[in-house]
Amino acid sequence: MKKFKILALVLVALMVLSLALVACNPTNDNNGDGNGTGNGTGDGGARTKYTLTVWGSQEDQAMLKEMCAAYAAANPQNEYKFLFGVQSEADAADKVLNDVTSGPDVYAFASDQINKLYAGGALARIGGEIEKNVKEINSAGSIDAATLTIGGQDQLYAYPMTGDNCYFVYYDKRVYSDPSQLATLDSMLDVAESAGKKVHFKLNDDGWYLSSFFFANPSLGYEVTYNDKMVQTGVTCNYNNADGLKVMQALRTYVNHNALVIQTDDSKIIAGFKADENGKTEIAAAISGTWNAATIRDEELLGENMGVIKLPKATIGGQQVQLSGYMGFKLIGVNGFSKNKGEAHKLAQWLTNEQNQLKRFEVRGFGPTNKVVAASTAVLNDPVISVVMEQAQFNRAQKGVPGNYWTPMGALITPFIAEKEAGTLLDVTDATLQEYLDALVAQITGAAQA
Repeated sequence: MKKFKILALVLVALMVLSLALVACNPTNDNNGDGNGTGNGTGDGGARTKYTLTVWGSQEDQAMLKEMCAAYAAANPQNEYKFLFGVQSEADAADKVLNDVTSGPDVYAFASDQINKLYAGGALARIGGEIEKNVKEINSAGSIDAATLTIGGQDQLYAYPMTGDNCYFVYYDKRVYSDPSQLATLDSMLDVAESAGKKVHFKLNDDGWYLSSFFFANPSLGYEVTYNDKMVQTGVTCNYNNADGLKVMQALRTYVNHNALVIQTDDSKIIAGFKADENGKTEIAAAISGTWNAATIRDEELLGENMGVIKLPKATIGGQQVQLSGYMGFKLIGVNGFSKNKGEAHKLAQWLTNEQNQLKRFEVRGFGPTNKVVAASTAVLNDPVISVVMEQAQFNRAQKGVPGNYWTPMGALITPFIAEKEAGTLLDVTDATLQEYLDALVAQITGAAQA
């Protein structure tokens, strides 16, 4: 009898242990690994119900609703309620972090905000088969933009959505009869001057564009160190070395060119491409991005005379080197505080898959990060996006930029303007250029100045 009692006690203990193991395995994806778990409601054979809040730009709302409806149709075993919010990618981080615990489940954001969003707990890590798929189908640059190095390990925290936020050259085909005239900045400026026109390149008051000269030398750059919460702990920058001085010497020469306008913005570029009452235009070429494509292509501006080409090479240190720049991506993140993290990961993957990246290109003209879409005939035949894809080969992903970078970088060559107007720019000594660079690096790195 004693043996039977012991066996009964063992069976009871096993049942208790089994229940405990079930209780310790909740369906909520607390680690946010993107493996597809979730906590939707439903019982028995009933459809599981999910409520998901999705944020995107105003211009994307109709398209987002179509994509989400298609997702629901592709998953008939579940019942979905989508709540849509209007939020531009440019300042998504500030809005999401304003109340992250009750923020959107899925949202779009610009790649340079990824550190801030991670630090605020607003990004769930992507793992498992979803991570493997995302890395396989998207470009290396976009994966780099969506990846953070935590504790020495690269971890994926966002889904690449678009990759076209960079700048390239718009030009008037009536001025440049042969694209080879735009191969170098020297030729571009000389041809424009001969035609009595200007080249607009916003090198003053905008470090985003000015960085293209420093990025032409792969050895020039900065490095930011972070703690495990991705809070900046230190910055180094070598712009003030001998190679950096060569960049400043080149800028001194180029800014002095009569055809170059470095004080410009989108409105001045648009006005410069528009013919006056006599049919004359001011601009021969301008460096800008995809956001101006539709306007410049309009018949009131260049129309069929619009040409596009990658950035030119520039003469730096006696050599022709390729100007490059930042490559900004739009990414989709899953909120680390989402109550339906697993399903949110699946939706984010859907919103950035091949068919929907093609849809974004067809509807909004966005450049894809998906390798198949990028290699499609439709994209290759699009003059603007195909140039973006070409320029992207030279650019650096826009992430991990030092917190003190933009303001001092934007003001670096401001003194050149007064010198050019006075006709004394070429008289500015190398020693003075070095002083500018030393002050720049001190501000970027936060180093104390005497």
